[in-house]
Amino acid sequence: MTILEKTLRSEKTNKVPIWFMRQAGRYLPEYRELKKERDFMELVMDSDAAAEITLQPVKRLDVDAAIIFSDILVILHALDMGVSFANGLPELSNVVNNEKDVDRLISKYNADDLAERLQFYSKALKLVRADLSPEKTLIGFAAAPFTLASYMIEGKTSKTHAKTRAWMYGNPRSFAKLMDFIVKSTIDYLQIQIRAGANVIQLFDSWGDAMATDVYGKSLRPYIEKISQAVSREVPVIYFCRGASIHREALGGLYNQGVSALSLDWRMPIDFYGESPVQGNLDPAALLSDPETVARMTKELLNARGRHPGYIFNLGHGIYPETPMENVMAMLETVKNFKPEYK
Repeated sequence: MTILEKTLRSEKTNKVPIWFMRQAGRYLPEYRELKKERDFMELVMDSDAAAEITLQPVKRLDVDAAIIFSDILVILHALDMGVSFANGLPELSNVVNNEKDVDRLISKYNADDLAERLQFYSKALKLVRADLSPEKTLIGFAAAPFTLASYMIEGKTSKTHAKTRAWMYGNPRSFAKLMDFIVKSTIDYLQIQIRAGANVIQLFDSWGDAMATDVYGKSLRPYIEKISQAVSREVPVIYFCRGASIHREALGGLYNQGVSALSLDWRMPIDFYGESPVQGNLDPAALLSDPETVARMTKELLNARGRHPGYIFNLGHGIYPETPMENVMAMLETVKNFKPEYK
């Protein structure tokens, strides 16, 4: 069992594990070199390249987990929704406009076909797992249902998610049918990753903060619970909700529904959930300051939560591409030098 898995079980370990969101990517010089003249989706679908990129931060930084180099919309690519990153931000050529479109998706769906179309992804995971030392965790991931639904309906990154919210309010029955389909296909998608070697799963709710808290708790959280309950029978589940601070009470209930740890953004206290396992939550903007500031803020987080079992050090969101490497190293060295003295 890896140190990350032990931490997710609130077991005492001799150090605080660390990894960070988007650790495989644009802030690394070796990634920028590999990406020259290559499209993002081309790299994702090239199993060897994806595995190499996944392992780059592990080899350079000795973090405790590798998170597979991919994107939350890869599942939509496999569902023939025409995902493109040609203009930088994701765009879908096929969207879901009504219940007939949902029925069409459901009628065409087959879990074996999904696995067949994601062979490149399975291969990348297997390559990483084979090259990763046994004490390191391989993290697979997926989008939470509302986040994926927004992309399917809006066709792009939306600032308002207005079409998605309007559908949910105006036709809850057909919206529920879409969400049930997303839950089913996401569970299949995550099981593909687990079979290929992922031993922890993270769910990303990039747009979870778009909803009012009462709507989130009643209308969205049950779908997250269905996924986490199914997946947690095999591996631990971490749940990240952007803007988690507005849903802090509703999120707490996920601990009893298959979620092992909540990953918190920087807008709420890292010790809000007491002894329950948590991950986070250094503001990624801190890494744009200077090494001394990074070290100080990292120590503050460690002192606030690192003396309890069940703490994974991470950022409150993904690392920014322009982050200087010396600041990344200041964070890493501070965490690695911290020795938990458990209460």
